[in-house]
Amino acid sequence: MAALSREARCKALAQGSLFASARSERLEELGAAAHSQKLAKGEELFHKGDEGSQIYAVVSGRLKALTTSREGDDVVFSILGPGEVFGEIALLRGTRRTATVTALEACELLVIHRREFLDFLRREPDVAIGMLGVLAGRIERLSEWVEDTLFLNLPLRLAKKLMILGERYGEETPAGLRIDLKLSQEEWGDLVGTTRESINKQLRAWTDEGILSVDRGYIVIHRRDGLERLARGD
Repeated sequence: MAALSREARCKALAQGSLFASARSERLEELGAAAHSQKLAKGEELFHKGDEGSQIYAVVSGRLKALTTSREGDDVVFSILGPGEVFGEIALLRGTRRTATVTALEACELLVIHRREFLDFLRREPDVAIGMLGVLAGRIERLSEWVEDTLFLNLPLRLAKKLMILGERYGEETPAGLRIDLKLSQEEWGDLVGTTRESINKQLRAWTDEGILSVDRGYIVIHRRDGLERLARGD
């Protein structure tokens, strides 16, 4: 497949909320400086501890940002999809990557190097302010993840995560709300800080209750009101 044209790169950047306020001429300059990169499903983009001098914008596909313990256990901090930007922490601080990013499915990204991106921020202060919002959002989600892992039981954590991802990636079907995100039970465990066995047990219990079902790796929520009550701890 051919690389994205300059026009396509500019259009892809403009569709992301971070760059929505940028002037068209500046966005064209940024699009010209960017280049596209493709990843296959399961391919690692960068590893925690790598040097980081690029920022990435997701054109298509989804990725996960995670860290791995010394024992080999993974914790997934976030799922990244089209329109989102990531890699800014190492780029802005001039330090190493704080997480590993791996493709959940085939992806296409726009890659922008540090010099060009910082020059763009100097010329577009509204985007620089927006970048502060991106960073604040990362801190808020990480803080919430830590609190949920420490203070909430598994059914509540999993129900809450399913509702969040249902809002982001849900598709209405005759059977219910289908989360368009194919994850293994091990990956669901990484998202909520538990084991594959615990996820399997909980999903089977909810399947027996008619709350949801698993269809070829995709979760379909049949009783959204019931899952919402579980997520609230009712």
